Amino acid sequence: MRRRKQIVSILALISVLIIVVLAALHVGTIKVPIVGGLESLAQGMGLPIEIITPLEPEQEAVLWYIRMPRVLIGLMVGASLALAGAVMQGIFSNSLADPGIMGVSAGASLGAVIAISLGLTSLGMFYMPLFAFIGAFLAVAITIILTMQGGV
Repeated sequence: MRRRKQIVSILALISVLIIVVLAALHVGTIKVPIVGGLESLAQGMGLPIEIITPLEPEQEAVLWYIRMPRVLIGLMVGASLALAGAVMQGIFSNSLADPGIMGVSAGASLGAVIAISLGLTSLGMFYMPLFAFIGAFLAVAITIILTMQGGV
């Protein structure tokens, strides 16, 4: 019975994800008709679909060059964050482990502040993310070292 509830929950969440993605692709300042958008998406995937309601060139451009990249990046970022959270919970054997508790967010903030304080952000736009990454990495490394030594 529990397994069946899990399957139903997963299918419901997948359905909600599909609905949200379709809404994100079709709702906005420039309206993209759902049928025309679905036909355009199917043709973009190489499916032989006959176009009944073709999109205007403006709608086609908005769908493929503005909304589709945003939706795909949003999906990838969400999946990456979920995977990172699951890995962090697995590494620390703690179901409450998250970046805020484990010090990752604070380490990233410290790295960003150091880059800003040193004036490196005026030299290029990649210094602050680089320092934030280094700070987060060092925070996790220190946490893992302390955990393995039984220090804290």
